Parts: sequence; C-alpha cells; structure tokens
Amino acid sequence: MKYTLYLAALLICTSVNAQTNVPVKAPEVKTTFSPKLTGETYIEKKGYKGEQFFNKDWLESDILLTTGEEIHGENLKYNGLLDELIWVNTSSYQQFKLDKSFISDFWLKNETGSTNHFKRINVNEQKDVHSSDIFAEVGVEGKVSLFIQRRIIIVGEENLYRNGTLYLSESIGEKPLYYIKTPSNHYLILSRIRKKAFLNLFPEQKKDIAKIMKENHLNLKTESDLIQLIIMLNKNVFN
Repeated sequence: MKYTLYLAALLICTSVNAQTNVPVKAPEVKTTFSPKLTGETYIEKKGYKGEQFFNKDWLESDILLTTGEEIHGENLKYNGLLDELIWVNTSSYQQFKLDKSFISDFWLKNETGSTNHFKRINVNEQKDVHSSDIFAEVGVEGKVSLFIQRRIIIVGEENLYRNGTLYLSESIGEKPLYYIKTPSNHYLILSRIRKKAFLNLFPEQKKDIAKIMKENHLNLKTESDLIQLIIMLNKNVFN
C-alpha cells in the first residue's frame, strides 16, 4: 500500500496520543515528509546467507527529487538485491520502500566523511529490447560517464533441515554491473573489468585507448583503474 510519508508519520503520532491519552510532542515535520515523496511499507526478507544492503547501517543521507526539491538528513539504506531505496521513520522505526520514479539522486554519507552518490538512470538491456530504471553509483560524469550498479544476486541455493523441517537457504553476493554512457547517450555494459572487454566496446578508438593504458600503466583490473581510464578518455579522446 502506498503512503505519503507526511501522512504516515502524522497518523502514527495521532495513534500514540489516542492510546495513551498523554500529551506527546509531535516530531518536527521536515521537508522529507513532502507529499511528493511516497513509498510503501517495507518488511525485510531475512534468512539469506550474505548481506543484501550496500550499507549495512542506516546512514544520514540526502535525496534529490525529480521535481528539483532537495531533502536532507534522512536515514537510508540501499538494498542491492531489490535495487530499492529504503527509508526509516526514526519516530516509529517503520520502514518504507521509496518510489523510485520520484527520485533523481541520493547521497549516502559515511561516518568516515566520504559520500556515495547514486543516480537513477534509464538503461537498455538485451539489445535495446527492454528498458528499465535502475539506481547506480556515479563513478565518472562527463562526455563518457561511468555508473556502477551495486547488484546483489543469488549465488547459490541449498536445501537444509532444521527441527525436522526442510527449507531452502539462499546465498547472496555482490555482482556489480558497469554501465558506460557514450557521447551518443547509449549505455555499454561491462559485467567484469577486463582490458579486452573494455577495448571491444570502443572499436573506433581502440588504438588510442590501448596507447593511453600502456603509457599510464593501467592494467584495468580494478574499479579505480576503470575510473581513472574514463577520466583520461574524457581529457584525451572524447574532449
């Protein structure tokens, strides 16, 4: 069931007052409870072997809506298994899955001071047959951009007996996808970071890219290598 989060918070506060008959100070209404920020009640499915969230702990975060409105200081988790953004009402601890279509960007602020910036992008899969919106972490933005989908997938299944009952145990793990946006606004997909696979994405610029990699000693085996290479391409190839 969909909720406008302002109304959900208001109903919770009203319910508490009605049951106790004791005056309770209502929480401050922040811009987070804008009627345009909607979602549905979220109940976490447990029992997986592995972590389904990109950030295990709730992080104070910011959201940019498609309307251009900014929302600051809310507690969020990104669920990579569902590709959904989860918000918790700190007054009631009720959790909501936010409507993806109203979210443009969000920023997860880590205790270390670093920030993970995610953007909702529309990508085409299976040779442009299927189009879908996903949340992806921003690696590089420029004429050539890099977005990393922090996917969590089921990597194994096992039938187990517990107290005489048979049940299915599912193991989950990280399986990121790398979306490279070209100057023509098409998305190229890498499932693994490999030199040959990357060069094949740019047949016309293959020699120039290979030269840049050789001169800068880039083996292209890590995300940091991939980010560095795309920054160089924006400066030297697609400038």
